Amino acid sequence: MMDLLNQAPKLNARICCFDTAQCRDHQHTWQLNSTHVYKPRTGNPGKSFPYKPAAIISATFTEVLFLDCDAYVTRDPTDLFLSDPMYLKFGALFFPDGYQSRQYSVVWNLFNTTCGEHEYELDSAVILVDKKRVWNGLYMTNLMNANYEYVTDGDKDTFRLGFRYMGVKYYLVMIPCA
Repeated sequence: MMDLLNQAPKLNARICCFDTAQCRDHQHTWQLNSTHVYKPRTGNPGKSFPYKPAAIISATFTEVLFLDCDAYVTRDPTDLFLSDPMYLKFGALFFPDGYQSRQYSVVWNLFNTTCGEHEYELDSAVILVDKKRVWNGLYMTNLMNANYEYVTDGDKDTFRLGFRYMGVKYYLVMIPCA
């Protein structure tokens, strides 16, 4: 992630670590104010996905490109924010995972939605959102992830469920991240 900062000095980018409540940009490192950091409880240290919606919600930017620690960009992402027609229309871009969803999960009925026959899970390693436009979906996702063990196996479902339950539209890019 630090390479991204160094290679794209024009980007207004920050990298934040919620375990240490510390952020860094091109020139500075600082501690986050504890009132701006939501740290979800996780009973299992190996399951850190509840941090993803918390990180997005806690970000100081209105528009957020969330990149997981093992994700990287191969070109300047500015075009996504400024000219991607689906992002401009919906305010949220998700990318498909390599796995198809389980259609008959009881959780789909619980949240009064369905899972399509050939629908893929979301790859939560790369998420682009305009928080102002999709706040309700993000907030519901965050609530679900705070109690994920009662809802689902992880954020691949909770982003879709949260957005759908709140009636917040999003766009699922047809080409998976490589």
